[in-house]
Amino acid sequence: MWLKIIIGAAAGLIVGHWVPPGYAVWALIGVVLGALADIVLNRYLKKEKEQE
Repeated sequence: MWLKIIIGAAAGLIVGHWVPPGYAVWALIGVVLGALADIVLNRYLKKEKEQE
């Protein structure tokens, strides 16, 4: 989970360098998207295991 959050924050910092409103907002958006990606991925993998 932490890896996805860190990747999201890093992507947010990169995007925030060029796109307004700035680093902090995009880093926060990246953290939230990283956490959501982890939740969705875990649910998808859990469904795959249940089908087997």
